[in-house]
Amino acid sequence: MNWIILLILAIIVSIIAYYVMNHGDKSNSSEQNNKSINQLTYYPYEKKMLLTKTEYAFYMVLKRKCDENNLLICPKVRMEDFLNVTDRNNILKFRGYIKSRHIDFMICDDKLRLLAGLELDDRSHQNKNAADVDNFKNKVFETVNMPLFRVNTSPESYESQLDSIMKNIININRSNANHMAKR
Repeated sequence: MNWIILLILAIIVSIIAYYVMNHGDKSNSSEQNNKSINQLTYYPYEKKMLLTKTEYAFYMVLKRKCDENNLLICPKVRMEDFLNVTDRNNILKFRGYIKSRHIDFMICDDKLRLLAGLELDDRSHQNKNAADVDNFKNKVFETVNMPLFRVNTSPESYESQLDSIMKNIININRSNANHMAKR
């Protein structure tokens, strides 16, 4: 009988130890990470371009259109930087879906209020995984009531695609300005 009690106590102590080691004080974990960062002697990094050649070609056309309309471009914005998770019971789960994803270009007014997102869709968006991510982004933008425009990466069509998109964004900006003026 005593050995059963000892076995149960050993199991309980093991569970507590496992929990403390794996789920203990997160600030301590962050502190440990900072200590290890300060002890680095090797930095295997190199600078790279912010945009791919395709993204840059598109950016140049987009910049001209935005400059004409007093709009700002923020490239490669992490979704977590402009979205909050509203489900407090599952914050880590839903944060996980957005923390490593980005939108190619966010268009803002002159006060950095978000107006729309733009995604460049090349051939890679035809595979199942990319299509699933695209669908996720589309649904998130619908949920937050912000347009997400998808642009075909054929450079000869950037002008016409952006003309149509700009008309929509300008209307959104006017609507937002009117709404703000009524407040």
